[in-house]
Amino acid sequence: MKATAGIHSGLFNPSMRAKILLASFFGFIIGLVAGLLGVGGGEFRLPVLICLIGFPVAISAAANLLIGILTVSVGLTRRLMLGITFPGMAGVIVSMSAASIVGAYAGAFVSEKVKEKYLKVAVGVLLVTIGLKMIYDAFAVESPVGLALSYPMELFLAGLLGALIGIVSGTLGVAGGELRIPALIYIFNMPIKVAGTVSLLVSVPTVATGAFKHMRMGHASRDVVLISVAMAIPSVIGAYLGATLVTAASERFLKALLGAVLLLATVRIVKP
Repeated sequence: MKATAGIHSGLFNPSMRAKILLASFFGFIIGLVAGLLGVGGGEFRLPVLICLIGFPVAISAAANLLIGILTVSVGLTRRLMLGITFPGMAGVIVSMSAASIVGAYAGAFVSEKVKEKYLKVAVGVLLVTIGLKMIYDAFAVESPVGLALSYPMELFLAGLLGALIGIVSGTLGVAGGELRIPALIYIFNMPIKVAGTVSLLVSVPTVATGAFKHMRMGHASRDVVLISVAMAIPSVIGAYLGATLVTAASERFLKALLGAVLLLATVRIVKP
């Protein structure tokens, strides 16, 4: 009886209602963009969860991963339905996925041990790097050329990158697609749309592992779950629509716009 009353008081609290509306609105927009680019959208949700919802960074990471599980799963499913597949890349996918799971589990543990101010700086550095990279790619004239790798070296690099990005994912509560996709393009010579599908496939176990570890560490309170649900439902709808529009979208425009948004979001996150 007390639990039911607590839930109702949370739902009908004016502050909570406002947060749910914000989470729902930004969830749809971010899900749409994530579906278009083939990313989880975690880097875009973090500023909302930290600055607008008011969650601490570690708690935001947990909520972000809970939302990300559904977002990346729907985006991946829709892309596969559209025939955006990854022929000949099974070895890279398995190696990167296995290493990402280990890295994500370790990253979630790191988030509990590192002070929040350091996590904020880490988030800021990540967003600046991704933002500048997106803007550069939007205006670059030449297409990237991948490295010529032997099969064993290809698997080794896939595992190494998977582990490193998995640590970032588990620590900051992101899927890591914005880091993974450039690596797949520049190192493994994948077309950007195929790289997006591969990244989403690797993101599913990575995000699920990070979310599981955060939940075991007690980061998923009632309010966190409530906000996560409110943000996840429109995120899933947006991810489905975004993935549907992927063949017609102008990726140059999207990368330039998102790069600018990420740079602005960095200021909000690292601001004392």
